[in-house]
Amino acid sequence: MRIAICDDEDQERLNIEALVKRYAPELSIVLFSSADELLAAAKTTFFPLIFLDIEMDDTNGFDAAEELMSGSAKPLIVFVTKSTEYTIRGYDVAFHYLVKPLNEAKFHEVLKRALRLIIPQYFTFSSNGELYRIPVQEILYFESRNYMLFVHTQQQIYKARLSLKEVEPQLSSANFLRIHASFLINLHHVIHITKDDIEMQDHQLIKISRNRKKDVIAAFTKFARENI
Repeated sequence: MRIAICDDEDQERLNIEALVKRYAPELSIVLFSSADELLAAAKTTFFPLIFLDIEMDDTNGFDAAEELMSGSAKPLIVFVTKSTEYTIRGYDVAFHYLVKPLNEAKFHEVLKRALRLIIPQYFTFSSNGELYRIPVQEILYFESRNYMLFVHTQQQIYKARLSLKEVEPQLSSANFLRIHASFLINLHHVIHITKDDIEMQDHQLIKISRNRKKDVIAAFTKFARENI
């Protein structure tokens, strides 16, 4: 998952980046030195979590936050600033407000709360008239077959009347990747990848669609580098 840090002071950006990496090294972080740079990037890339300074030259963080929240996809915004001037006003658009110098324990608590909201912890579905709530981390992959969805976990396989099209948007932020028209895999459970197949932890070989090979290998390479 890609998040953004926007602060016009170089050292402050690096400090926030270090705190994020200490708690959640799997996150991909994009740094911005101005709100205008962030707003330009946000036109083509959605950042579900943004750490945003308020007092910056040109566009200030509060005005940037209002613009970011005006779209259909709304990020969680954490204001990080030396000033308390915007505190009350800032809570209209911000998920939280942190005052510099940052307290590490407080920062990590806010980050943990934010990630719980952004990254799904459980996948809930109905199967044979019963309701299941499975930890996302236990799901190896989803398989679409004969108009049914098979949920392959470490313990068993569930069957549900769902489509991959319904499931995929819910899990893209949890490192699930569509590698074939019929398969959505959990990158955390890949043990081997070639140009044609992916081997999962249950030793199932899944064929990579020809038109997805380049994107799949690039996505897996990026995921592997970020999770060394």
